[in-house]
Amino acid sequence: MKDPKFTQLYEMAKKELLEDILPFWMEHDVDEENGGFYGVVDRQGNPVAGGPKCLVLNARLVWTFASAYRILKEEKYLALAKRAYDYFCEYFLDKQYGGAYFMLDAKGNSIDDTKFVYGQAFSIYALSEYCRATGDIEARDKAVAIMELLEKHAYDPQHPGYVEKLTREWVYDRALQVSNINPDAASTKTMNTHLHLIEAYTCLLRVLPTEAQKAKVREHLNIMLDKVYDGDIHHYKMFFRDDWTPTATDISYGHDIEGTWLMMETAEVLGEKDMLEKAEPRCLDMAAACLEQAILPDGSMIYEYDPATRHINTNRSWWVQAETVVGFLNAWQLSGQQRFLDASLECFKYIDTFLVDHEYGEWFTMLGNSGEVLPGQHAKIDGWKCPYHNARMCFEIIERYERA
Repeated sequence: MKDPKFTQLYEMAKKELLEDILPFWMEHDVDEENGGFYGVVDRQGNPVAGGPKCLVLNARLVWTFASAYRILKEEKYLALAKRAYDYFCEYFLDKQYGGAYFMLDAKGNSIDDTKFVYGQAFSIYALSEYCRATGDIEARDKAVAIMELLEKHAYDPQHPGYVEKLTREWVYDRALQVSNINPDAASTKTMNTHLHLIEAYTCLLRVLPTEAQKAKVREHLNIMLDKVYDGDIHHYKMFFRDDWTPTATDISYGHDIEGTWLMMETAEVLGEKDMLEKAEPRCLDMAAACLEQAILPDGSMIYEYDPATRHINTNRSWWVQAETVVGFLNAWQLSGQQRFLDASLECFKYIDTFLVDHEYGEWFTMLGNSGEVLPGQHAKIDGWKCPYHNARMCFEIIERYERA
């Protein structure tokens, strides 16, 4: 018999996914004029004229609708997945140098052709999931081609890991090594890029189960567990020099809790006993640290903390709350500790009460301490506000419940 709180999570997830998230994107983001999907949509669901189209959003659209079709088996999701995939391949893929452009204008012309490794990771993630959902081997081959370019140009064999960004022609320029969340040029490697590379390479492993891909994914998981994870404090370190020397003390609770389940997913897809035994205690320690340090009485998770300055960012980000639900659900399934399931459900209740826009649909981006929408955070869709974190939260709950 399933725990009734797990059943409640499942019922909430199905309702939120099928009655709010997916319908909003299907009704408000399809760009009939220029093709693909709008790049910016306001709170009410109206497209913002001239809104640019970001690689991150568009790759996540491919991933989301491909996942929706794979899990829910409805043709309407396949149609949207194909629309997203076709646009992505036609406009975002660089036909001359390979990889994907980072930003297009509303008409589909490149306005930022740099090869941001974070964006390439989501390209691999999207193409691999599209193959997984549809069986399209050409999509997998496109993912492999991008991965091979990353291995050739972005990978650092001396200190295994990946740089942040290259030129369109895949040339390394130290001046480009600033992440989207830290302007410190000394930080040539970041937790964020590596976290999303591991989910991408793991998804590719699902459709490319070769020994070479297993070896690469295994190496990457060890990087996350040995270099990025800090066993003294049970959090990720965020920014690093070439040799993995940390350059900052910031703690990002959202990335930590997201990483707890993504690293376990990687270990499970690898299916190797030693990696499972290595990953599980670290992931549970991280989940426990997040639960004890970052959860507020209303069930939500705060954004960041810097122990050096003792500055706490208590804003409630939409994606952090989504990952909190999945991360604590995963920790409960691993450990059987009821406190994790309780925390997962309480965070979902917070989402439903405050983050879901019950008037116009979808979720707000960032809230303050009293549940108020922060200035400038009303847009429902932009380059970073996507259906990936919140839809994936629902997908994970649904799949885990139906497997249980």
